[in-house]
Amino acid sequence: MKFGTYVFEPKKAEGFDFHLFRVKPEVGRRLPPVPDMYSNVAIFGDNVTARNHPDWISQSPLGPAWRTNDQFNLRWDVLCATQPEHRAEQLDYIEDVSKRSPGVWLNSIHFADHGHCTCPRCNELWKKSGLSWFEWRKKEVTDYIAQIRERVKNELVIGLLPDPVNSYERFGIDFDALAPYADAFNVVMFSKSYATPWYWEMLCRAFKKLLKKPVYVSFYVFGPGDDPREVPSPSELITLSVRAGRTGIDGILYLADKASQIYDFQKAVVDKVELRQRLRTYGCQEVLDFFASWEKIVG
Repeated sequence: MKFGTYVFEPKKAEGFDFHLFRVKPEVGRRLPPVPDMYSNVAIFGDNVTARNHPDWISQSPLGPAWRTNDQFNLRWDVLCATQPEHRAEQLDYIEDVSKRSPGVWLNSIHFADHGHCTCPRCNELWKKSGLSWFEWRKKEVTDYIAQIRERVKNELVIGLLPDPVNSYERFGIDFDALAPYADAFNVVMFSKSYATPWYWEMLCRAFKKLLKKPVYVSFYVFGPGDDPREVPSPSELITLSVRAGRTGIDGILYLADKASQIYDFQKAVVDKVELRQRLRTYGCQEVLDFFASWEKIVG
């Protein structure tokens, strides 16, 4: 297994195999990539572009894909996945980012959710395709990823939301169709609580079974603006990491706003000696050995 950080600033915490920098998260702000961190780019989830081009927002019978639309579980504004100007600009942007970092990890590659998008352009493209609604959406998503693959000459990792059953109907995602273009998949499993680890362990097993490329999962440590009382506890993250690791996944990333928060997490993990000892019978010594290696870092 490999272990990485997933951060909003171009700073690295010691004790990890690799680092992923959110050069363009879903809020839409952009920061320059750095040569020794992978670059994370959100494509269609883009608050800044949605604010500048509200006519580009994805449409559905249940309303547009604004994050204020409670009909959907949206944490950001989502653009129409066929918007030609945005697609073209993002192709150029992703290619440039890839040239200035070891590789690109993508997020928000798909349609906003079920029923999207029903804008006039999408309806026309669908009808001209001769395909079913679901197959047309799948083709749009897959063909665009194929275009990105042509531009990115180094590592390309495709991010997925944690729905192993309905991603085709909801987002236009076909795991097998995307696999030829991906070096790996990253399933984002962000939550403010991991108090029920069996649920997340089950999802890890499901994705490891379904995906035909290496599978990474990303866990939530501390996000921008978070209240420290409202984030997962170190004990939850330790237990979850061990239980996820025993499913056969290929790596785990830990998301935080800042590298300093990763360091605080490392210190808290090292302090949990009794818990780590108790988890030795859970069947994933590799994760526990990784945590133990932090003892040299935090003293």
